[in-house]
Amino acid sequence: MPLTKVHKRGAISRSIDIGSFSGYGELNQALAHMFGMEGQLEDRQSIGWKCIYQDDEGDFLLLGDGPWEEFAIIVKSIWILSPQEVLQPMFPGGDLTSRL
Repeated sequence: MPLTKVHKRGAISRSIDIGSFSGYGELNQALAHMFGMEGQLEDRQSIGWKCIYQDDEGDFLLLGDGPWEEFAIIVKSIWILSPQEVLQPMFPGGDLTSRL
């Protein structure tokens, strides 16, 4: 399985092996630890940091939507977005929340 690039503004991008994780919880913990964000990525419902990913068709989706097994096959890159970035127009047609 190829490495997946993880991006976060203000930090150097890193690569991870998605195949080394068994599910979203384990991946979220690893991402939080990797970027020194322990406790900030767990609550998907809060208005806080969000993890999104780009799939093999170029679509952006919220990390955790869909079965893990499918995600592990189609993920191409992951972004960790701050609360401010979530509300910025990242895509044509509105902010990220209008697309997820």
